[in-house]
Amino acid sequence: MVAMSQVKGHCNLWLSMLVLFATLAGGCARRIDLNPTELDRIRGQGKDEELDKLRVYPKRKLIVLYREERTDSKYTVGGVVRERGAYRPVKLILGRKTAGKVIARTEQNGMPVFWVAFDNDCKDTACAFGFVLTEVNRYQLFAVPDREKYMPPESYRRNTFKRNRLKFVKQKSLAEANDVFAIIRRGGKRVLTIDLQILKDAFRPTIADKERKTGVD
Repeated sequence: MVAMSQVKGHCNLWLSMLVLFATLAGGCARRIDLNPTELDRIRGQGKDEELDKLRVYPKRKLIVLYREERTDSKYTVGGVVRERGAYRPVKLILGRKTAGKVIARTEQNGMPVFWVAFDNDCKDTACAFGFVLTEVNRYQLFAVPDREKYMPPESYRRNTFKRNRLKFVKQKSLAEANDVFAIIRRGGKRVLTIDLQILKDAFRPTIADKERKTGVD
């Protein structure tokens, strides 16, 4: 005969294991593309306060290269004229884990735009990155901030190889509302962009409501 204390002990063990499983399953957030459907769920009945709490991430690493408009050089005149100086470009890196915050919302050719700040010092669109909703139902990079005393920025996806330099183009159709930064390969069949993503932790356990029929007389 099994003692009642043993039964209770087993029940407590199974309960603890169930709680642990639920915690582990619920604590595993996955990355998903930010799209209008998810955005409506986040905002909830039009409350933009929820959007202010949201943190967004670039889908792929973005590297922005700022080259100087001019460099300081030193000339030495002798039998040979020597010029010495150093190029000091700024390489700005947004990794996949770099969190951003939407600080402004505008429109571009009728499509909504999110202006995202990736550091706490950025408070307006002048230093923010612009992501516009495109025909593929994703928010994609279309604006990169300029930097004073530097040339227009060069943007790269993943690394600074020449083949990974982003160009300001339409993805597939001339009828698209806006150009975005993209790399087009295989004759236009493959389009690589920088999209906005969010972290989503979805946990929906199945808990059945039991009904037991008592039968009829």
